[in-house]
Amino acid sequence: MKSTRIRRIAAAAAVIGGLAGSLVGTIGSAGTASAASCARVYALVIPGTWETNSGATVHGMLGPAVSNLPADVVVRQIRYDATAFPWDDGGAVYGKSKATAIANANAQAASLVARCPSASIALVGYSQGADAAGDVAAEIGTGHGSIAPSKLVSVDLLADPRRAPGDPLVGPRLTGQGSGGPRQGGFGWVTSKVHSICAPGDMYCNLRKDYYVSRVAGFLAETSDPDPTQIPQYYAEAAAIFGQLLISGGAPAVAGELSDAKARQQINAYDDFLRSGAHVDYAHFEVSPGVTALQWIHDNLAGL
Repeated sequence: MKSTRIRRIAAAAAVIGGLAGSLVGTIGSAGTASAASCARVYALVIPGTWETNSGATVHGMLGPAVSNLPADVVVRQIRYDATAFPWDDGGAVYGKSKATAIANANAQAASLVARCPSASIALVGYSQGADAAGDVAAEIGTGHGSIAPSKLVSVDLLADPRRAPGDPLVGPRLTGQGSGGPRQGGFGWVTSKVHSICAPGDMYCNLRKDYYVSRVAGFLAETSDPDPTQIPQYYAEAAAIFGQLLISGGAPAVAGELSDAKARQQINAYDDFLRSGAHVDYAHFEVSPGVTALQWIHDNLAGL
């Protein structure tokens, strides 16, 4: 009788032990599966103006740069209007369109880091997308972003309209700056992770500093219904434009530099720039012998 009772207790213990082991195994498997579902790096890609829209997944110019990456580098496109004028399909002016890209990129980065704490974020943008990606990186680097600076591992900006002369540059030296004016305060703690690429003939990212009419036009585009948090920076650029005008020749220089003659000169230069195709030829633009801009970005992402 006693031995039978002992055997029953032992059997019950074995069943309980088996259930416990099974439960532990299930919990462990669930945890492993969750970790396995997270990438090591998420590359958030923001295409340029007219390359996509809020409902499409089209990488545009950046397509070859973000294709065929290692399995642990997962590409996520940031969807936004990608427009510049009210009459564009979608109807958002440049400032509002870019503000949407910034908001969506911040939200995506925060969501991914919250779901996958061990994952890192890379930002990649072209043209208006580089404008937005650079602003997101600047917010993160100066402590105002949606994720910690340590979570951002790379920022690849192709034809950035807010490129500053001192931004880390990949490729030939340049003498101008972005048509929208530089970001006041720069990239802070993430400066070393920034890679700006700009063809010398691309006036969106390498505009002559004495092209004041064009700089004013760029300023007006940036401030067309922008992200409110960016407004102080934009007006700092306006102050810089007119401050440089005054330094260059006093009050008379302002009227001269903003005259019809100067405007015509810059319109002609802008027309030549558009005809050159410099802004849309980054598949062939070499940042070093034999290495195109898109290949460099691809290799950089693959090596993270």
